[in-house]
Amino acid sequence: MKGWLSRAVANTALRGEERWNRIARWSRWLPAKPAVDDDKFRGADDPYHRHWREFPDPWRPVDPSDPAVRKRLRDAMEELPQTWKGVVERRDVQDREPAEVSAELGITPEQQRAILNRARAFLRERLAQLLARDTPRERR
Repeated sequence: MKGWLSRAVANTALRGEERWNRIARWSRWLPAKPAVDDDKFRGADDPYHRHWREFPDPWRPVDPSDPAVRKRLRDAMEELPQTWKGVVERRDVQDREPAEVSAELGITPEQQRAILNRARAFLRERLAQLLARDTPRERR
């Protein structure tokens, strides 16, 4: 009886916390989306399933203080949803701990990790448009 009661209380408390967590509620309604599009990887019928179809273009060497790079990154940050932007700024710019960021934004660690992965992939894609454009394609 004691074990059942403690599980019931814990589950009720967790359900109550999730009910007030707006992002946890919305995440059930939205389909899961990978950080990188599936069409960039080989299909299930290929012997190298989930390997790159074609390697991403290499980036040219660049100085991080280059104004063009900084502007592209700033513009890409502005395109991010507010929650994604908040996670990236706190984790990558301010170098804060994941638990602290999760508590501050009211999201679970799993949600924060997914948001951070997707936001970083989006920023990489935007930088690749600038940095890989001038590089001739090398065949491997």
